[in-house]
Amino acid sequence: MPQLQEIRPNLWLYEVEYPDFSVRGALVLGQRCAAVWDSLTQPDDMAALSGILGEKPFYLVYSHADWDHCWGTGGFRRAPAAIVGHAECRRRFDDDVPATLRRMQLAEAGRWDAVRLVPPNLCFNTALSLDLGGVTLELRHLPGHTLDCIVGWIPEWGLLLGGDAFETPLPVVNHVEILDEWLEGLEAWSAREELRQAIPSHGSCAGRAALTQSIAYLRALSGDRNFDLPATLDTFYAETHQKNLAAADDKLDRND
Repeated sequence: MPQLQEIRPNLWLYEVEYPDFSVRGALVLGQRCAAVWDSLTQPDDMAALSGILGEKPFYLVYSHADWDHCWGTGGFRRAPAAIVGHAECRRRFDDDVPATLRRMQLAEAGRWDAVRLVPPNLCFNTALSLDLGGVTLELRHLPGHTLDCIVGWIPEWGLLLGGDAFETPLPVVNHVEILDEWLEGLEAWSAREELRQAIPSHGSCAGRAALTQSIAYLRALSGDRNFDLPATLDTFYAETHQKNLAAADDKLDRND
C-alpha cells in the first residue's frame, strides 16, 4: 500500500517503495473535480485514494506509459471521467506496454496477475488544460526520458508535476538522440520565476531541487562530464549512470 501525505491544501502525494527505487503519484483536488497523476504499479496502489475522492468526478493522467506509472488503473472504485495521456502514450499501449506486462508476469508468477491495462482515451500532442474548479492542471509534452513524457503545471500554486521528465539523484536517459531537446525543455521551465516547487515521480520534492539537479546532470552528460553526484549511488542509479554514459558516448561516436 502506498504512503499517503497531504503536502498542501488539496494536494496529496502517494508513494510506493521498492527495493531499488520508489515511485510517486499526486492527487489534485479542485472545487468541481479532481485529477489523479499516475496510477502507479498495482490496483491496490489506488485504494487509498477512494476516501479522499469520495464521489467527486476525476481525471486520471498518465505522465507516460512506463509500467510503474499506469498499471494500477483497475483499482479505482469508480471509473475516471477520462484517462488522459499523450498520443504517443496511447500508441505504446498497443505494443510495448502489454509486452512488458507479459514479460514481468512470466518472470514473477502471480505478482502482476491483478493488473489490467487501460489505455488513455483523451489524448493530446502538445498541450491540454484541465479546469478542476479553482485550480488548473496544464499538461505539456516534454519528451526526453521517454517520447511520451509530459509534465503538469499548476499555475495557481507555482507547482510542476514532473513524472520522469526530471528526478534525483539523476534522470534515466532512454533516448539520447533527443537529449538536447529534453535539456532545452527543462531549462525553459527552470527559467520561470513563478515556479516554486518541482515534484518528480522519483526523488526529492524539496523546492526546485529535482529540476535543477536533472538539468545539471544532462548538461554534464552532453558536455564536460563533471557530474555532481552523491558519493554513493544505490545499485539502480549506479547502473543507470553507466548506461547513460555509454549511450552518450555512442552518440558522440556516431557524430564523429
